[in-house]
Amino acid sequence: MAQSVINVKRRVRMGKSGSKAIRNEGNIPAVIYGKGSESISIVVNPTELKEALSTDAGENTLLEMHIKDGDKEIKKLSLLREVQMDYITNKSIHLDFMELDMNKSFSLKVPVKIIGRPIGVHEEKGLLEEILREIEIECLPSDIPNVFEVEVSELHINDSIHVRDIEVSDKINVLDDPSSTVVTILTPRVEKVVVEEGEEEIEEVTEEEAAETTEEKKEESAESE
Repeated sequence: MAQSVINVKRRVRMGKSGSKAIRNEGNIPAVIYGKGSESISIVVNPTELKEALSTDAGENTLLEMHIKDGDKEIKKLSLLREVQMDYITNKSIHLDFMELDMNKSFSLKVPVKIIGRPIGVHEEKGLLEEILREIEIECLPSDIPNVFEVEVSELHINDSIHVRDIEVSDKINVLDDPSSTVVTILTPRVEKVVVEEGEEEIEEVTEEEAAETTEEKKEESAESE
């Protein structure tokens, strides 16, 4: 479990005009919500958020959020749940944070990290294919793993690793289908070059023409002598 602190402000300017003004200032409008608690609209500095998430857990970093609300400060433990992007500018335009209770389990997706170089790739010339890049689990906030490491060094061609093969803590409930394939080693593709009949005929005609041309040159040379 990785945890960081981030300072944010309670949002005062609402609506589309308020969101636009917040973005023009270089900040991101956001909301933090949770079961049984009031949702709070906030303003997040993207630089501070990037620094807070710069842990081995990335977006699964637990965020101790300090919300400045006038003269007051509200503290909430949260997790970044959704990022809305403007795909033209490639910038975040809205963020959703989920409030967490350290005593209650919740679901999230944890990334898979491939470890090693498979025998089936460097010796047998196969192809490694990552099929499942995240695994969905349920656990307490304190039990969130940063990643699931998958060792692939001993895999040969046609070998696979499934969800059921990954070692997880007994404090974690895996929600994905145990039979789902995480990674596999594929047989290398062999491309066959198909020569069409027309191409063969063109080659044959070309060879005949070349032979005739050579013969004509020989005759011309003999006549000149």
